[in-house]
Amino acid sequence: MIQIEQSINMLNKRVTEISLIAPTIQLAQKTRNIIEQRNEEIDVFVPISKEDALNDALRIARNLVDQGAKVIISRKGTATAINEAKLNVSVVAINSILSDYIESIEVAKYENGIIAFFSYGEMTDDVRSLCSMLDIKAKYYTFKTDKDCERIVRQSLTDGAVLGIGGVMTQKYSEMYNLKHITIENSEISITSAIETAKQILQVQKEEAKKQNELKVQLERYKAVLNFTHDAIIAVDEKGKVDVINPVAEQIVKTSPGYAVGKNIDEIIHNTSMFDIISNKEKQLNQLMDINGTLVSTNRIPIIVDDKVKGVVATFQDVKVIQENENKIRRSLHEKGLVARYHFRDIKGESAEIKNAISIAQSYASSDSTILIQGETGTGKELFAQSIHNSSSRKCGPFVAINCASLSSNLLESELFGYVEGAFTGAIKGGKIGLFELAHKGTIFLDEIGEIPIEIQAQLLRVLQEKEIRKVGSVVKTPVDVRVITATNRNLIEEMKTKSFREDLYYRIGVLNLTVPPLRERGRDIMLLGRFFFDKYLGSEKTEFLSTFENIMNRVKSYKWYGNIRELQNFVERICVLMKYHGNGYDFEQLVNNFINKGYDININTENSNEEEQVSKITSVKGNDLNKWEAERITSALKNNDLSIQKASYELGISRTTLWRKMKQYNIKV
Repeated sequence: MIQIEQSINMLNKRVTEISLIAPTIQLAQKTRNIIEQRNEEIDVFVPISKEDALNDALRIARNLVDQGAKVIISRKGTATAINEAKLNVSVVAINSILSDYIESIEVAKYENGIIAFFSYGEMTDDVRSLCSMLDIKAKYYTFKTDKDCERIVRQSLTDGAVLGIGGVMTQKYSEMYNLKHITIENSEISITSAIETAKQILQVQKEEAKKQNELKVQLERYKAVLNFTHDAIIAVDEKGKVDVINPVAEQIVKTSPGYAVGKNIDEIIHNTSMFDIISNKEKQLNQLMDINGTLVSTNRIPIIVDDKVKGVVATFQDVKVIQENENKIRRSLHEKGLVARYHFRDIKGESAEIKNAISIAQSYASSDSTILIQGETGTGKELFAQSIHNSSSRKCGPFVAINCASLSSNLLESELFGYVEGAFTGAIKGGKIGLFELAHKGTIFLDEIGEIPIEIQAQLLRVLQEKEIRKVGSVVKTPVDVRVITATNRNLIEEMKTKSFREDLYYRIGVLNLTVPPLRERGRDIMLLGRFFFDKYLGSEKTEFLSTFENIMNRVKSYKWYGNIRELQNFVERICVLMKYHGNGYDFEQLVNNFINKGYDININTENSNEEEQVSKITSVKGNDLNKWEAERITSALKNNDLSIQKASYELGISRTTLWRKMKQYNIKV
């Protein structure tokens, strides 16, 4: 049985989209049974106040609407009151039908006197006809308001009524004036009919809401396209009046926002050809015209409906903007190296050696001359290159980097200078833009310049001298404005003696020279950098292992760090991983001993020895132990870089050729 108090408690919960307000407990219970049988999603509410049931029903209705109800079902009088309250909700009335009155009419025919039928609105003809057939002395009264209801009950008594038949409101006043009263209860058929009507209304609402939402999304999409496209857009009707103009167009035609709408197009653009499109129905594409001093490229398209021109849409772009966007698009085609991430503040160190190198590099940033950066593998040559770029007048331009040792002669040529479609077998459709062209107005960083094949050196020299490139397979030359920074760990003076590096190219790339000192010459920077990497890898856990780490670093402070900063970083990372997952219980003493031992008896002149010689000498120190350690490092680097030879070699600080040879030596396969 539904309790009256439920109407309040249920309003604190999530309501269903369809709700029914029942003026009587009997109607509520009957409706609940129907809902359960039909498995409907409908809540039922009963007004608490019997004396002021209508206002209580309105209060419930307002709460339901506030909580998301879409359709409310109630008896005719209550439904009408909710409708008149304009609560922004669909209302379905439970209409009374003849079957609802059968039992009360059976009682009425035995009464001796006038039977008063009270109804909210006109009584159904079926009831009138049945009363007439049964010779019932019936009189019919209608009301709209609570005041009307009281008046008709009193009137019925004056008319001699002995029995009243109506609803909850007339029952209240009948009891007040001692008129015998039968309250009509709706039949299952009328309740079910109202529920079905409510469900249909809800479905229509949802479909309409979906259409409205789709339309709203579509309009917002059009609005976004219109307002944020790079193109200026103007649309006129068949009379030439402006219907639509977006902000870009307003800027080009030099008019204030919204001013042009409704104006004739020739008031906005004096030399417009849009009227020609209206008359001849032919589109015009890629036309150049001057709009108030701005040269634009424009398309004019007629809007044709049923073979009649209903207007014209014109799109146009500032030619200067087109050229600028084209340069941006060209640069964005190549992801690697387009942005220099590092600045001089990112170069860690307090030693006089590194501070001197930074000072020299900062002075080079104000120049546009080529720079040759020399230093051992792992000293941070690219870090300096990026910092120079970010401190130069080209900092807003692209920074394009390439490792010259990572590609073969043919691939390097096409990467640097690009190629046209069909230049060689396997060339992609449409050709490819080279790195020099991508670096236009910016900086190109050629790492490991000493590895460039002699035939490519000649082409590179020509680009540096003539400031223009020619794509592979093309005879057309394209001018480029690029600053060139190169780097090497080789001794190029010795390379020139053996004719493996062109002397003229050396002097062209080395207008400015910068030497990055090896880590072993930077004194206390070793501890500073070690602590920097330690903090980076362990974060909040660093305090727990700090004393162990400082002890380890004191033990290895005399180590020569032939792999420089990259080797130090790898060493610290390895220590941090072991600390994090093994704690202080790991045998760090043995780890340190093995690491230190691999540096004994190595006498390397780092200024004059090349990478191959360094690797060979380091590898020969400890035989099998070091071989095992080196094989593990190579395997780890490959795993860390998804088996990429190029990335792994970069992490290890060796060339691709050296890495391939080492992999073959240790039988490491990918």
